[in-house]
This record gives sequence, C-alpha cells and structure tokens, in this order.
Amino acid sequence: MSQPSYRYYHWGPFLLHTQITPDECRMLLEEGKKYRKKYKADRANLPDYLSEEYNLTDARRIHSLLKKYLKIYAEGYAKWRGGNHKLPNFNTSVFEAIWINYMKSNDFQPPHHHQADLAFIMYPHMPQVIIEENKNYKGTLAAPGGIAWFYGDGNQQYIDNVKTMPQTRDLFIFPGSLKHWVFPFRSKVERISVAGNILLGKSNV
Repeated sequence: MSQPSYRYYHWGPFLLHTQITPDECRMLLEEGKKYRKKYKADRANLPDYLSEEYNLTDARRIHSLLKKYLKIYAEGYAKWRGGNHKLPNFNTSVFEAIWINYMKSNDFQPPHHHQADLAFIMYPHMPQVIIEENKNYKGTLAAPGGIAWFYGDGNQQYIDNVKTMPQTRDLFIFPGSLKHWVFPFRSKVERISVAGNILLGKSNV
C-alpha cells in the first residue's frame, strides 16, 4: 500500500537566533560604558526588575550593526513564510528604542512583550559562572539565567514555548508581540544584554 501524500503548515511566530562578532560585542560594551559613566540608570519605561539599565539615545553604531542582521532575519522569514504570502517591508525600518541592561544576582524580567513590529536581544557578555549555574539546575522550569518565549494557550499537543540559555555573542530577533521572560540567577556576577524595538515600513534608517 502506497504512503498517502500529506502537507503541513508553518504555525506560530518566527524566532531568529544568530551570533554577532567578537568585535561587535566589544563595540556594544564600549557604548554601554559611555552611558554608565554619564547617566543615571533609567527603569521608567520597561516592565522589569533590573538593577541597572540605560536608554541608548545615540545608537548610530548599533543601528549599523543591526541592519546586517535584519537582512538575515528578512531572508529567513521569507523562507519560513513561503512564496505565497506578502512579506513586510524590511528595507525601510526604524530602530525605535535601544537600551542596555546590566543584570545582577536575583534580577529578572517577568513575562512581557514590546510595543513594536520586531524586538531583539543581544548578549555581549554572559559570564561562564551563570552558564554553569544553569547546567547544574535541577528544577523543572527554565533554568537560572535563561530566557523563554511563549506563544498560544499552553496546549501540550503542540510546541508553545522556546527556552534557551543565552551565550556571549547570541542575538535573537522576534515579533514584538511575542511574550518572553528572563529568569533570575544567583551568581554574584553581572550579565550584559542590549535590547530594542524595530518598526517596519519606515524611512529614516
């Protein structure tokens, strides 16, 4: 008896994972140092429990970096959607807001989403001790220092979440409406991430 033919549908959000270069990591850390010396920490506009973060109001160097990776996202998104769907206009985009987070022991971000078409998170510095703490975790939820994205109602018959432990150089780009959650760690070190929002179909970038 011959095998019946079948097809399946891509479902849910498109989440891209790639890596930035070591030089780009160094540039992000340099930008963060400028703001850390010059400004007070700003936590007014984000739903988090972080000790220290800064809104990078002059982020032109980071804009140039992100353009390259937005092209990669656009290519992957086109393959994921297939040829029969109208694609967003990735060529004219605005990096609306960019901030740098200095995450310390017991800091965390509860489930939240971004008011933007796309959001991104980059990790220029992830201490190895947090990675080891994550590996040694014995619980059933996402491990310390990890990040998780959630989609849907939690039905066990399909994949409704992605959990991962970020590494230095990791970059994630995803729909701004996709809820995500950053888990606390106990190690007495500092983890640095850069995050922000992207608006599609604009013209000043």
